[in-house]
Amino acid sequence: MAGQIFTNRVTDITYQYILPALVDNVSNSNVFTSKLLSSTIDWEGTTYNVPIQTAFSTTGGSFNGMDTFSTAATNNTRQMTFYITGQYQSIVIPGIEAAVNGNTESQVIKLLTAKMDEAKISMADAIGTELYGFGLGKAFDGLGNVVDNGTNAPTYGGLSRTTYPFLDADVTAVSNGILTLSYLSSEFDNVSAASSTSESPTFGLTTKANWTYIEGLIQPMLSARYESTSIRGYNRMDGKTPRGDGPNTGAELSGAGGFISITWRGRDIYADDKATAGTFFWINEKYLDFAVQRSPELRDIGSTVESMEGFYEDVPFPSAFQFRDMMSSINQLGEVGVVILLGNLICRQPRRNGKLTGITGN
Repeated sequence: MAGQIFTNRVTDITYQYILPALVDNVSNSNVFTSKLLSSTIDWEGTTYNVPIQTAFSTTGGSFNGMDTFSTAATNNTRQMTFYITGQYQSIVIPGIEAAVNGNTESQVIKLLTAKMDEAKISMADAIGTELYGFGLGKAFDGLGNVVDNGTNAPTYGGLSRTTYPFLDADVTAVSNGILTLSYLSSEFDNVSAASSTSESPTFGLTTKANWTYIEGLIQPMLSARYESTSIRGYNRMDGKTPRGDGPNTGAELSGAGGFISITWRGRDIYADDKATAGTFFWINEKYLDFAVQRSPELRDIGSTVESMEGFYEDVPFPSAFQFRDMMSSINQLGEVGVVILLGNLICRQPRRNGKLTGITGN
């Protein structure tokens, strides 16, 4: 690295400058987590139970005259059951480090603030991975078991997808790995009720690579119109042309390429660094929520990072986190606190979600 390297003749008698902000060099985007946890619902009871209709009633039909109506009792409801789980992130502050950092003359960033921000982004990153997963072990449920047709998650909400196939989401493998706009449209149709806004996806979710494939598919569809108030040939310059200027007629054209946002069928499509590789999701957030159980023994914490520069500085941060205040260790000089999230991902109608899999190109 180029630059002056000072000897101890200077470094021994000169304070070193420290940037008064931590720069987050580990986080990438975590869009689905931020979107889901920024608007949550409350957990109710020991389990979260969702009653669902499983079939149409069979006690109706055509009649005339004095035909007898069917009065048989039918049972066409069942109950999906979801269980609470939790995620934690410890914050450990050794007492000696706190004492040294507490010197206001030499403190650049407050140690507790920095460790709190570190805990927030670390926990959000871990949750972001789980929310695309399968709810294995003690992990939160994720899109892996929500948007599935029974291949990886034979049951959902405690009910068998074989017995109740309407619990299947739609899963379509693209042919030869090639994503097309027709696939985006047909998958949208597969998980929608025709001409219904509420029963169709509200957004698309995919990887950066797939987002770029979609951009490439849409780009050739753009049309351009060129107009000019004057007609001339090639640019010409002579000795009377001012330095730094070329012939200026007010008819110059400028070019721009690439998209910063994409919508398809009026629905936003987001790229997420946490998204499952080779997969495109259509999500209906009307039926998808994260239910949070708040503990009265914990306190809600702020939703922004205070000492860091990076992804979480500008993106709405999960508001569902709680904090157990720092507690002194019994036989150590130090304090320990914990960031907590209790609850689980709930989907009341998986069939309104779908995914395209096996995408490798366009």
